[in-house]
Amino acid sequence: MEELGAPRDDEDRGPGSLFEQRLVLRLQSGSREALDTLFEMYVHQVYAYAYHLLRNREDAEEVTSEAFLRAFERAFSFRGEAPFRAWLFGIVRNLCRDRLRQPRLLLLEAQDMEAQEDCRQPYRQVEDVLLVRQALEQLPEDQRTVLMLCDVEEWDAREAAVMLGRSVEATKSLLYRARRSLCRTLTAMLEEDKG
Repeated sequence: MEELGAPRDDEDRGPGSLFEQRLVLRLQSGSREALDTLFEMYVHQVYAYAYHLLRNREDAEEVTSEAFLRAFERAFSFRGEAPFRAWLFGIVRNLCRDRLRQPRLLLLEAQDMEAQEDCRQPYRQVEDVLLVRQALEQLPEDQRTVLMLCDVEEWDAREAAVMLGRSVEATKSLLYRARRSLCRTLTAMLEEDKG
């Protein structure tokens, strides 16, 4: 039997690939090995998306773990109408929404840890990252999300459309508006810093 974690050299491992489809079929039959391989393929993207929505490392880590557990438990409900990754990100989005609805106290300790880690980066890089973060915060949530999916996670418009529940054309239009808004916001912020 061919090993799950080792596709042929000429085999694509991307979203919607035959390799992924075989993994999902194995996952649907209860294979922990398939779950482990899918985890390795998508854990960083899932965490980045959860962190983007929650803005808290501990919460993002918990959501990441919970998302893969739910994917394993509910694999039978995956119909294959879109890539597995889009379905998985839907689980992440729902878990994040649930978590954001819960009244929570902010943990100062977690914020202090993040601030200490940021201080270790080169000053200019931190300044740029903070500026982009501030600009992103000024955008509507749908624009932030489409930028995260398409520009950070490098999803194509079709995958993002499935995730966002929009048509491909509407997603492309939203992405265009989001990029334009981000550019205008960053330009205004840079001009303000100079003045």
